[in-house]
Amino acid sequence: MDAEHLAIDFEILAIGEQLRYRMHLAPNLVRDRRYHLRTYSCCFVANETLDWLIQENEVPSRQAGVFLMNILQQNRVIHHVCDDHLFKDQYLFFRFRQDDNTFPLTQVSRLFFFGQRLYDRLHSEPNSCLRKLQKKDRSCVDVFKGAEFTQWIMRKGEAQNVEAALIACQQLLDSGIIQAVDGDSATFKNSESLYRCAFDFNYRRRLHDLFLLSSVQKEAGLHNIKFIPKATSAFEIYPGFDDHSSKSPVSPTPTGLSDGSTGSAGTSPITSNIPRGNYDTQRHMLKESLLEPQSGYVRKVIQVDSDSVGYGFVLRGASPCYIQTVDPDGPAAAAGVKVGQYLYSVNDVVVFDKSHKDVARVIVESGGKICLVVFTPKESDRNSRLDSPKSRKVPSNN
Repeated sequence: MDAEHLAIDFEILAIGEQLRYRMHLAPNLVRDRRYHLRTYSCCFVANETLDWLIQENEVPSRQAGVFLMNILQQNRVIHHVCDDHLFKDQYLFFRFRQDDNTFPLTQVSRLFFFGQRLYDRLHSEPNSCLRKLQKKDRSCVDVFKGAEFTQWIMRKGEAQNVEAALIACQQLLDSGIIQAVDGDSATFKNSESLYRCAFDFNYRRRLHDLFLLSSVQKEAGLHNIKFIPKATSAFEIYPGFDDHSSKSPVSPTPTGLSDGSTGSAGTSPITSNIPRGNYDTQRHMLKESLLEPQSGYVRKVIQVDSDSVGYGFVLRGASPCYIQTVDPDGPAAAAGVKVGQYLYSVNDVVVFDKSHKDVARVIVESGGKICLVVFTPKESDRNSRLDSPKSRKVPSNN
């Protein structure tokens, strides 16, 4: 399985797991229910769940909720208690497959839950191998050494010996759950080499984030669905899903700081020999165009830790702003930030309609660690994968 499809499967599983957690916390939403002299344990009612999804800002409308819950059902995250119905706005009982032990343990799901378990333990246990280390002239936060990681996995009973631990680490690396801090190493090294968690299992996801996935956008496109960004939630579905919505969306008013002046987001100094790209003369892409399935852009989550100077990139423009220059020796470049990426959110704060100066303030107040959601060109991502010596296929479990 290639890296793009694997990332989509991981994202669907993560959204499903976080939704399951929140639904179990909601009073009386997931519980045992009786129908026709039979008791169904740990289930939820479809139409009641739609009420809750709208109330909790998980979806913008009932029609959107049905569409997205069907996506989860297609991916075997939820199912009808008797497997007789698709999810619909009716009095029907459904369960999470995790709750009745019918979740299919495929190679992808095994890797996901293995990675999630390690991620939780790494970030919650005081004696884990996560470190804040100084490397050359920059500080690396939440990283671990390859040799320490393999030993930690064995101490926690996740591997019986060094050989099994190295196989597990290689699978985590190939699947994109962890990554090398320096470069794009294809082989996990049981040495002093530094690694970090590349997939953020704790990133706050909502059910409507499914619309950010390319596969879901293609399916939604068949229904002539358009995506409009909002400041209060990630996305609103328009038109077609909600019969009670207005007939014409009003685009947010762009901020006025789009005069071409540059601004730094807590960045390190950019020298004159760094290429500035052709974005100064390129026509500024409209926000709505970026969200179209045919835009040629995909969403990417990037975590950047500041060094002693800054993050190492410069923003420009407004509504949305984009990455103008990147210091090739800075932490942003090491994390995967590239010239020409459009910024959607910073640390779960939607900045899609803000100027570079407003975004810079959000970044400066972040405390040295930022999680960026950017729109990056599909073609450049594809070329970078082709140029990389790393095969992103998941090794088989023999």
